[in-house]
Amino acid sequence: MRKKQVTTAVLTALICAGGGQSLVHAGHDENLTEYTLDDVVVEANRIQNKFGDTITEQSYYRTGGDVKVITREEIEKRHYKDITEAIKRIPGVTFNNPGYRGGEYGYQFYNNGVLINGDSRVIILVDGRRVDNAASQRIGGTSRRGSKSTGVNLDQVTNMENIDKIEVIKGPGASVYGSDATGGVINIITRKGGYKNYGSLDISSGSWRKHNYAVTYSGALEDDPTLHFFFSANREMSGDTKFKDGETGEVLSLSGSHYKESGVNFRIDKDFDARHSLRLWYNHKNGRDGYPVATPRAKFWNELDWYRILFEVVVGRFDGNYKLTDQGQWWTDQRQPGYHNIYLTRSMYNISNDFYNNDFDLVYTFDRIKGMESFARYYYQNHRYLGRDAFQFSRFGGGGGNGAGVGYAEYQATFPHGTTFEQWYAWAKARLAPFPAGDKDAIARWVADTGGLSPITDWHRERNQGLEVQYAKVLGKNDVIANVSYDIAQNYSRRRNRNGGYDISHLDRKTWTGYVQDKIHVTDKWDLTPALRYAHYSSFENTNVADTNQGKGSVGAFTYALNSQYMFDPTASMYFGWTRIFRPLREGDYSIINTEYPAPLRDERGNVLTVGVRKELGDRTTLAAHYNWTNMTNAIATLPIWSPSRNDFSAIAVNARQKATSFNITLDHDFDKHLTMSLSYDRMKDHWAAKEGMRLDPRWGYTDSDDVNTAMNRLRPANHYALNLSYENGKLYTGLLTNWYTGNNTRAFTARSFLLLDWNINYEATKDLDVYMVVSNLTNTAYETTFNARNGIGSSAMPARSVLVGAKYKF
Repeated sequence: MRKKQVTTAVLTALICAGGGQSLVHAGHDENLTEYTLDDVVVEANRIQNKFGDTITEQSYYRTGGDVKVITREEIEKRHYKDITEAIKRIPGVTFNNPGYRGGEYGYQFYNNGVLINGDSRVIILVDGRRVDNAASQRIGGTSRRGSKSTGVNLDQVTNMENIDKIEVIKGPGASVYGSDATGGVINIITRKGGYKNYGSLDISSGSWRKHNYAVTYSGALEDDPTLHFFFSANREMSGDTKFKDGETGEVLSLSGSHYKESGVNFRIDKDFDARHSLRLWYNHKNGRDGYPVATPRAKFWNELDWYRILFEVVVGRFDGNYKLTDQGQWWTDQRQPGYHNIYLTRSMYNISNDFYNNDFDLVYTFDRIKGMESFARYYYQNHRYLGRDAFQFSRFGGGGGNGAGVGYAEYQATFPHGTTFEQWYAWAKARLAPFPAGDKDAIARWVADTGGLSPITDWHRERNQGLEVQYAKVLGKNDVIANVSYDIAQNYSRRRNRNGGYDISHLDRKTWTGYVQDKIHVTDKWDLTPALRYAHYSSFENTNVADTNQGKGSVGAFTYALNSQYMFDPTASMYFGWTRIFRPLREGDYSIINTEYPAPLRDERGNVLTVGVRKELGDRTTLAAHYNWTNMTNAIATLPIWSPSRNDFSAIAVNARQKATSFNITLDHDFDKHLTMSLSYDRMKDHWAAKEGMRLDPRWGYTDSDDVNTAMNRLRPANHYALNLSYENGKLYTGLLTNWYTGNNTRAFTARSFLLLDWNINYEATKDLDVYMVVSNLTNTAYETTFNARNGIGSSAMPARSVLVGAKYKF
């Protein structure tokens, strides 16, 4: 391969440092970043080692594998407004989004989920530190769904102005990331102030009354250039999102999906010398997001179907005296097509979910050698989530899983007891139905009838703090990293119960972890990295739930990893990795205990193998392929199992065997110095084996009543193709991202395939002013990224076409 010549500015920054080289590189000279590397090549504005791996400040952790890096330069030119938007171009990365921003605490389906290689067990890091909480009920909780998600909403971690790079690592990557990073790792690297004071102001506005404001200021003190600072603040807000219905083609407004989010953060770095530094980082992010639960199904949005659904879901479950009884078995789209349309009544009552995040990180680095850092770290996180509902429970069809979705006591108090259905019909139509259109007085009449109800709030608070110490040493051909950490995680929750009161619960869990990793430079062409990790987790009994503490005692385990990279020649290399997986049970894995399957859940265990090759096919073309194989001998799945005592199927969390494979291939090509292309294809497949004797619900898509694999693989597209084009010429930059999903099952999606286009353009009007436009979903495609059997097909329709126009001023 022809190596691009390193620029004069970069060459002058090369200095010797402990057997390696120190390279200073940045897209802007006012925001320099230091790396200490072995053998590096600067190509097309990327810093790579001899294996073709992109180098970052924290890439010394990595031990080979399929890694993609979103740089600050790309973030600036593409004007990504959240992390999900930034990483959706990465092959093998998929999302489960409910179709609107935010999500309800404790319910996986109503949150923004990320999957790597089809696996939701993804670890989120900030500057190499995990940001999840071991006692969290953030995703899972009492939803009776079970969850293997990380418990972190990716877009609530920090604002985009605070991010310097995003590393996306497919597969476990390295022992440092944890023994439960089955799917992969997303590492967010924060921005550090440079040597020159520099600021920016970014303002944009667009579809659906969307407005974004962001300001940054960074640099170093004039009388102490070794003290660097970075500050940013932002606010994002939007009115109700519009979506396109996949069955009718109508573009509708998703009432109740408006949001307002803000963030402030700063980072201060004191560089005592080349090997010693102190870093203080603070991050605050908060928001109030509307909670519409589901997007309406236009096919059934008519007066006849509205009253069919309303009568059979609600009135059909009243007793002879018109007393509301448990209607839980009617809460499915399978039994009531279009059922989730009743959720739209919630929008009249300004239901929302709020979050308040405060993160603090203090790191003292006492040595640096060959890019590896020895440090001591203290961190503290305090996250609070609030669910604001209008009444005791939400309106029709949303009551925290208890079946009394109308506000049990309030509804009975106002229901015209003993009347005929015709009388009730007229009463409901006047107060609750969305007909006639434009009736804005419905809420006022309801409040008057009920005597003036006040809103209620469920709240959840997560706190965790910890200490981490790392020591790195070069011993001949061995680069050794040893690390020990201690984390205290706490969770406090208050939830409204069916009796009108509150359930208070408290969870806490303490975690000790330690690992040692040895990157052995066997030859100039071959690195071998064995690693050993130990983790111990304390018990985490729920103080309020006595019957669900099976298997929640303290547990510890050793896990192992072996990774290797080999360079055949300067144009070709390969990697191999094996990791032993251990994922301890979390609160979100549990559902209500089924007495017919009383065996307690066990911790997840298994193995992950990754292998890949990279080949340069000339000066401008690179081909890479990645294969991932996961074999979980004791995975957790929530399956609809027949319950004789209930005489129905019930979703129960059980242990099962999981085998999953994923494959992706990427072709990168530079047509010339202006136009570049990245083309990729990926495919994922799961195979699950349930316990013998379990009868599964055929209505979930299973064949022969016991084939879980049929449904599991239908819940995502079979194939994903992506094309990313970038053109840059002087002051103009434009990019087009194409995502094509095929092989969708129409029992879960509204179409067999979805073709999505996102386009942006950036123009440097002056040296200090950029103007830009971003168009999402350019062709106004109707599509979904997830499916829920209860709510039905199309209940998570994603946003329609939107346009954002903005300007960024640098000072």
